[in-house]
Amino acid sequence: MSFLFLSTLKAMLLLLSVLVLLTQPPRSRGAEVKSLSKKPLIDNCTLVMCSPVEIGLPGRDGRDGKEGPRGAKGDPGSPGAKGRIEMLDVPKGDNGSAGEPGPKGDSGLRDMAALRQQLEALQGQLRSLQGAFLQYKKVELFPNGRGVGQKIFKTAGFVKPFQEAEQVCAQAGGQLPSPRSEAENHALQQLVEIENKGPGYLSMTDFWKEGWFTYPDRKPLVYSKWGPGEPNNSKGREDCVEIKTNGKWNDVPCGEKLLVICEF
Repeated sequence: MSFLFLSTLKAMLLLLSVLVLLTQPPRSRGAEVKSLSKKPLIDNCTLVMCSPVEIGLPGRDGRDGKEGPRGAKGDPGSPGAKGRIEMLDVPKGDNGSAGEPGPKGDSGLRDMAALRQQLEALQGQLRSLQGAFLQYKKVELFPNGRGVGQKIFKTAGFVKPFQEAEQVCAQAGGQLPSPRSEAENHALQQLVEIENKGPGYLSMTDFWKEGWFTYPDRKPLVYSKWGPGEPNNSKGREDCVEIKTNGKWNDVPCGEKLLVICEF
């Protein structure tokens, strides 16, 4: 209340001073102004007894200003202190004692050797199958044939001398027939009768010993069916054997052209 009163009083004094100046003549007003400027200003306290200034309540906070631009990146800080483990600086421990040796493993060389044997066995089987297949294809070139047990006798119906007949059968994967039983001999007889081209060659000869006929591997005969009075080595040059349409055997010169029958 006293603060408001003092403010009103000051405003009335100031207005009164302005009115006094305006009512004086120009010259006297100027001189008075000069004289007033030389005099010290009247303190308000000379006119009115000043009372102690009371402090009012604090005003409200002002509004926050706009956010300023982002500042530049600061310099990196200094490195931090060492951690606990580094500060302790614990020395590295000694190596432990060696453990017990483990069990002995299987020998790699032994396994490799076993695998190599298996591979060689498979390769051998493959070659056998390939050979059998090729032989089968060659056998099929001979249209007529007879089978007895594990043997097959086949003919293409052509005639050749003994050596050429051997080559034909060898190229086909077989050989000239070597009958070792009555059943095998009978199958050959049937082929000779069907082809109707005369006797056919057998594989046996007496090249190694005159009058002693053997198989191509030089083993003695285990079966024979010679005709009456045979073999007789007529004219001293009958070293090969033929089978006739009646199934009988006869020794003949090896240069004669006879039916080619192959054994497979």
